[in-house]
Amino acid sequence: MPFIEIKGLGDDYEDEVVAEGMYDLRVTDASDGRNKADTADQIRIILNIENSDVENPGAVFHYLTFPCEDDNKEQRRGKMRNISRFLKAFNIPFEKNGVNSEDMIGTTGNCLIVGDEFEGTPNNKLRLPRAE
Repeated sequence: MPFIEIKGLGDDYEDEVVAEGMYDLRVTDASDGRNKADTADQIRIILNIENSDVENPGAVFHYLTFPCEDDNKEQRRGKMRNISRFLKAFNIPFEKNGVNSEDMIGTTGNCLIVGDEFEGTPNNKLRLPRAE
């Protein structure tokens, strides 16, 4: 294959980790699927940081993993707590027996973002407030 010129190829296109703090967030994607172990259903959520001083803040990935029959009581409570906190923090409508992931897209919330690392890559991580 001959040399292909691509202008700007050497520029930095990496997303940046923001300073720990409270940020306005918007859900830009909510995809239904399975967890990595293929043992439970989950919703993968992508959040954009709306009010950062950083030029290219990295998106925040958050997962709502549903309880499954193999979960013990503590695992079930933890998963339900995570789901409940997320739905309430982003004012997402839900019923006692479920939620529509399509209702999540476009919703906004203000939450704590902390720096984290995933597989050696720094990233932004969501910390949800207690559900009140």
